[in-house]
Amino acid sequence: MSEKRIDARGMLCPRPLILVKKALSETAAGDQIEVLLDNATARDNVVRFLQDYGCKPACTETGETFTIRATAVTPSATGPRPDEYCRPDGAARPYVLVLNRLFMGTGSEELGKILMQACINSIRETTPLPSAILLYNAGVNLACENSPVLPALRDLESHGIRILVCGTCLDYFDLKQKLLVGRVSNMYDIMQTIASAGTVFTP
Repeated sequence: MSEKRIDARGMLCPRPLILVKKALSETAAGDQIEVLLDNATARDNVVRFLQDYGCKPACTETGETFTIRATAVTPSATGPRPDEYCRPDGAARPYVLVLNRLFMGTGSEELGKILMQACINSIRETTPLPSAILLYNAGVNLACENSPVLPALRDLESHGIRILVCGTCLDYFDLKQKLLVGRVSNMYDIMQTIASAGTVFTP
């Protein structure tokens, strides 16, 4: 009997599910599978997926990491599809919000800045919430010192929404020391988040 470990922390659905299904196809009945996650939605989806696959998963939580353990079973000819589990309660997959400038819409930039602030301040009242917010190019200013939307972004982050801020853009605008919310990220993480999203929205 062997054990297969899947570190899916930082990944959005359906990527963790795809890795779990691949691992199940490569293991023998009785082998152990361990999955590490840092996203509650992904945790719930993986647990349901394993249950429907015939496994009996058990989940524990340590800090911000969820650990799911399960015993592999003999795979059936047609197993559950990973993409079917990325719609909690039948809802659409969470969307990703891209903020790449300081204003919203075209026409008056002054009006656009007012609209952008209203947009960000309204996100918490919308359903569903985005799974992540990506800031790049001039949009990184929104997460830095003197930004009028810092309280709203901090509130969103406290509710589990990942805020990824382009490190190259921070360096370009000499803002890395002024970043006050979110995580310095890179283009690979940004593109992986976009690729895993159900919808990408840029206001």
